[in-house]
Amino acid sequence: MESELETIEQKSGEENRAQFISFILHPLLMPTYGLALIFFTKNYISMLTPLPIKGVIIGVTFLVTFLLPTINALLLLKMGRIKSLEMETPSERVIPYISTAVYYFALFYLFYNRQLPGVFKILILGAAISILLTLLINLKWKISAHTIGIGGIAGSTLGMMYRLQLDLHFIFMLIIFLAGIVSYARLKLNSHTPAQVYTGFLLGFTVELVLMFIY
Repeated sequence: MESELETIEQKSGEENRAQFISFILHPLLMPTYGLALIFFTKNYISMLTPLPIKGVIIGVTFLVTFLLPTINALLLLKMGRIKSLEMETPSERVIPYISTAVYYFALFYLFYNRQLPGVFKILILGAAISILLTLLINLKWKISAHTIGIGGIAGSTLGMMYRLQLDLHFIFMLIIFLAGIVSYARLKLNSHTPAQVYTGFLLGFTVELVLMFIY
């Protein structure tokens, strides 16, 4: 009996850790993390951008790409349009994904009409395109938005390394490590199959990397 209780407690602890990882590395936070990566590593973009401007850009990005979609999801939950924030069925994801894509494209438009480095625009545009692709894929097959998000950061980091000649090798390896942790968390929570997790990473990675080279 005691061993069974210990097993239950162990499983509960592992699931709690997986939930925490899923929240800290939520896909809606990836654009904010991506800009923070650019601003707080040694590169010429960071050196040429005043600290107050960095704060404004990160703050606006956090508001548009995380807070607004989160508020939208909470309202849908309260209205009964979705059963949980996990949005387990394809029909539940349609409205949240479309509204989130609108927010992301609006931010891209805002950045596009400002004198900002192209890498900012690419990061947001890639995230917006990935959301639309996720919506389309999820109509037929569930794919991991979490690994799409972390895959996008990995792809954009690799693109910046080669296109902008930035020394981000350690950061890139750290992101790959975090991608493994996210994958573990989503599998531990039985939210996805391995195929859904790996395909998600490849999708996010490819979209951002391609945009970094062609934009």
